[in-house]
Amino acid sequence: MLQSLKIENYALIHALEIRFDKGFVVITGETGAGKSILIGALALILGNRADTDVLYDKNRKCIVEGVFRLDNPEMQTFFEQHDLDYQETTIIRREINEHGKSRAFINDTPVNLTTLKALASQLIDIHSQHQNLLLQDSGFQMDIIDQYAKTQSLLASYKSSLTELKNTILEEKRLKEACSQAALEHDFHTFTIQEIENAQLQSDEQELLEQNLNTLTHAGDIKAHLYQAAQLLSEQDNDNILLKLKEILHECRALSDIGPEYRELCDRLESTQSELQDIAYEISRKYDAVDVNPQEMERVQERLDLIYTLEHKYQVDNIQGLLDILSKLQRESEAYQDNRELLATLANRIDELRSATLDLARQLSERRKEVLDNLSADVDARLVQLGMSDAKFEILLTDSGELMANGADKVEYWFSANRGSAPADLGKVASGGELSRVMLALKSIITDSRLLPTVIFDEIDTGISGETANRVGEVMRLLAENHQVVTITHLPQIAVRGNQHLLVYKENTENQTITNIRQLDGDARVRTIAGMLSGNEQSEAALTTAREMLHDTITQPLNVTTL
Repeated sequence: MLQSLKIENYALIHALEIRFDKGFVVITGETGAGKSILIGALALILGNRADTDVLYDKNRKCIVEGVFRLDNPEMQTFFEQHDLDYQETTIIRREINEHGKSRAFINDTPVNLTTLKALASQLIDIHSQHQNLLLQDSGFQMDIIDQYAKTQSLLASYKSSLTELKNTILEEKRLKEACSQAALEHDFHTFTIQEIENAQLQSDEQELLEQNLNTLTHAGDIKAHLYQAAQLLSEQDNDNILLKLKEILHECRALSDIGPEYRELCDRLESTQSELQDIAYEISRKYDAVDVNPQEMERVQERLDLIYTLEHKYQVDNIQGLLDILSKLQRESEAYQDNRELLATLANRIDELRSATLDLARQLSERRKEVLDNLSADVDARLVQLGMSDAKFEILLTDSGELMANGADKVEYWFSANRGSAPADLGKVASGGELSRVMLALKSIITDSRLLPTVIFDEIDTGISGETANRVGEVMRLLAENHQVVTITHLPQIAVRGNQHLLVYKENTENQTITNIRQLDGDARVRTIAGMLSGNEQSEAALTTAREMLHDTITQPLNVTTL
């Protein structure tokens, strides 16, 4: 239950703290006093969005803090799942700074709004008069049935399966589009791969071939020059270089004993002689290696022509560029084949998911249909309590033929307020006051079903008065036997039934107006009820009536048999 609510710097609220009792809490106040501001502040700690418009003082942050008593031990699981400290007295705080930035805390641990909403949905439910329009919304109608049937776990499984099914279908569609585009290019890519693979290219082949071709092209010139060089170095020729060098070395050796500088000169000549002999051998070897071979030159030229043709065709500068293209196309071809296999896998998975989702939808439908009669009967019984003895409420559940967000069922609420009138679409035949009572009936039933600790009704009594108001008050008072019920009301018939009565009012100073709240007891409560009965003029008759109403409510026990 909600134990207290502290609000600072929100709308017309400068600073206030409200303590709430268990049972039935009523909040009253003149129109415009700020009752809706309290609900707005409370909605912040339930995860609603906020901006700087809520700041009373634009230079200070807004703080809303709620203290809740957790009486359900199962709540501990939620705290463990979200890595939060579980405490029976839990504090939820929301802060909005002057820049509109929001922060949320659960027991002083920062949390995101998703976590905040998840916890709040298990602690409190706020219903305002505007939500009566939700009775015409099929999603809300189905949610009522699911809460009554306790299908939350099954519905979560269905939604998870449906989400996976939709995501898999989207993945299949994306993959089909990719494969369709790839298929258009697949034959061309296959030809390219085969063409390059058939060439059996080596990364350094082109440079070697070009060098080889250059040698073959000039083979005749090479051999002629090498032959002439070899002749000049041949020792068989009296004028060759090596013979002359041998004579020079002989003359210098005659001087080697004279001094070290002559020995050094001899050493250098000997080295030169050795080098020239090696060169002569190398020239001879190269001469023998050079082959004037027109057939080989033709083969090399053809190989280079193939390489040049492929490079020109695929607009690259070298063999490595062709090999890169080959590698890229091979990867794409493999991916194309993999995707085609994956498409088959996805198709099978879609069939499996669709079957599983349809089965979950069928289970949901069966669970819902099992409770329809009981739910309709419970609503009829609550409407009798609310002064609509001839009302008839029906729920029509049909198969839509498609998988929707909450299953495959299509739901309609039908209603008749008068004896002899056939039920018709609730949104078309019910008046505002009738919608309020139907909503109260549903909310009271669902609140019992969900074991929700706290429920807040924000002027749900709009459009009713007299004996109907008495009955609405009794239903709320009955609901408060097992839950904390907080009701904002303008009706004295409801206000007198509260275990706790809070008054919202405005205070005017020289330069500002602020909203405040206080608890009413004794004469102060009598005067407030009298004012609600007769307006601002609190006549003696109104005061007497107020005392009697309060006395009768306190002394009269709940008539559970009729309620």
